[in-house]
Amino acid sequence: MTQGKRAAVEVEREVEDIITALPVNVVDRILKLLPVHDAAKTSILSRKWRGIWASHPYLVLNSLFCKRLITKSESFFRETVDMILLQHIGDIVEFDLDVSGVRLSSFIDIDRWMLFVTRNGVKKLTLKMSKTINTTYKVPSYIFNCRTLEHLTLFNCIFKPPNPFLGFNNLITLCLRRITFVPATEFCVINAPILINLTLIRCKCTQYFNIVVSSRLKCLSNCGGHGNLDLNRFANCKELTNLVLLDDSPIHSDEISTYEKLIFSLSALEKLTLGPIALEVRI
Repeated sequence: MTQGKRAAVEVEREVEDIITALPVNVVDRILKLLPVHDAAKTSILSRKWRGIWASHPYLVLNSLFCKRLITKSESFFRETVDMILLQHIGDIVEFDLDVSGVRLSSFIDIDRWMLFVTRNGVKKLTLKMSKTINTTYKVPSYIFNCRTLEHLTLFNCIFKPPNPFLGFNNLITLCLRRITFVPATEFCVINAPILINLTLIRCKCTQYFNIVVSSRLKCLSNCGGHGNLDLNRFANCKELTNLVLLDDSPIHSDEISTYEKLIFSLSALEKLTLGPIALEVRI
């Protein structure tokens, strides 16, 4: 080996030693900030990084990542996500899958991936769906029954809890966008005893969203929904500090009293966003 090659090898060893010496929490932070296709490439840096990538608890498969894969073929997209999940070691704390910008022929693979992550300790789950031809994705029962979930975001899905359903006992944040609520075969109450943030954006049939929250709820947003969300359910939320009620059409006069009753019952309210509603302020 020539002197130049020896020097190059020594430099590579020094760089690898520096990389290997980084604390695990620092490496996790670096991987979390990288797009998933770049994060996967770090496994070639050292044996330590290879192991950390395989056990990295944050998997964010964003819209750009999914679109890149699907442009090659749907089978390539499926096989790549399968490989990421099957090679994973340990819990998946956060899983973010955004296929809202791609057209899928079926939802079979989505169901399988959701089953996998809900069995592997997921705490933060984000699922953004697209529509197949005349079909909307129905949230599977294992998402409802996942006991580790603390933060759940769903986009463009059908929301119908299984029967029986014990509720989201550990859920802190629930964000539902363009969700269609479907009535259960029997009356079903969704208990969320420690929920702090609830957001509904352009959801349909909200009258079937029978959620029961505790007084710990701090933020409630209902924007552009179609249906009559029962606001009386939130009258006892004495810690509610942020309330957003935005409708696409004016509220009927017989509904204004319900809004007034809710607003004036919230003693801790700090921020209020309304529209288009006209309320009489009573002093």
